[in-house]
Amino acid sequence: MTTRPSAPGGTHVVLPSQRDPGRSRFETDDPDVAHQYLVETLDHDLRIGSLDGGTLRHERACGGRFVVDDLQLPFELSFSAESTGPLVVELWAGHAERTQGSDHAQLVPGDVLVHAGPGQRFAARSSMALLRSVTFDTALLGEVSSGQPRFTGYRPVSPVAAGRWRRMVAYLVDDVLTGEPVSRLVLSNAGRLLAATALNTFPSTTAAEPTGADRHDAYPPTLRRAIAYLEENAARDVSVPEVAAAARVTVRAVQLAFRRHLDTTPLAYLRRIRLDHAHQELRSASPGEETVTAVAARWGFFNAGRFTGYYREAFGVLPSQTLGS
Repeated sequence: MTTRPSAPGGTHVVLPSQRDPGRSRFETDDPDVAHQYLVETLDHDLRIGSLDGGTLRHERACGGRFVVDDLQLPFELSFSAESTGPLVVELWAGHAERTQGSDHAQLVPGDVLVHAGPGQRFAARSSMALLRSVTFDTALLGEVSSGQPRFTGYRPVSPVAAGRWRRMVAYLVDDVLTGEPVSRLVLSNAGRLLAATALNTFPSTTAAEPTGADRHDAYPPTLRRAIAYLEENAARDVSVPEVAAAARVTVRAVQLAFRRHLDTTPLAYLRRIRLDHAHQELRSASPGEETVTAVAARWGFFNAGRFTGYYREAFGVLPSQTLGS
């Protein structure tokens, strides 16, 4: 049981960080501590049944703008809350249900469900549940799609999409948010990957076609302004809406400009710019002073295998060969 002093005559449960990137873990078999912990962690109107000798466990992996929580809840739990952003729940064991207005959803093991916010009131109940929940900033959705996309359904569009979501979150927890220091660029890319996968997993309003004005604006000067911005800011955390603003057009227009003239996307073009920078760093470094992993992370590549694949496709050799030459 983990506690820290709070005030004279009492203790206060140590809560996982809400926003600082990293990993944390909490567990207790003390019913009073479990109740206090959940009240302070959830900050909701909740009711908790008897612990009955079970153990409450909570593991958190935080990426700054997104949080993954793994929870073992060996009791009956019910609460009501107002959401602050998208919440995706994957139930591994037990039972759970969610009610929002007249909409009621029950989850059985294996189910994945999105609850979208912010500002939406909902109630939830669980019984002997083992689950994974993912929350992320609503603004991330606008950074991977035009306008302000929203979810129009809470079930995945297909079993394949649900499986893709599970694998992506597992990858972020197991390979990115390991507890080791991670660059801001890597975390930003991870957050956008999460948001993009969510939009591809659940029904949403992202299918709108470019307007006539967008098609008119997708001309070479737009492309040149966008490329110049990407080249000047490759070392920064850059989103597509930011590129569109620099090019003085909409997100759809800048996406169409890259597709029409270069048969690529703004972020794929940015990836190639960053690959070029990584290539130059590897060429100028000596093996004893630098590593491929460090260079890749510095330029926003949090998956070493994918970085190697991109690098070999672009330059015809492995990054380790460049570093060792």
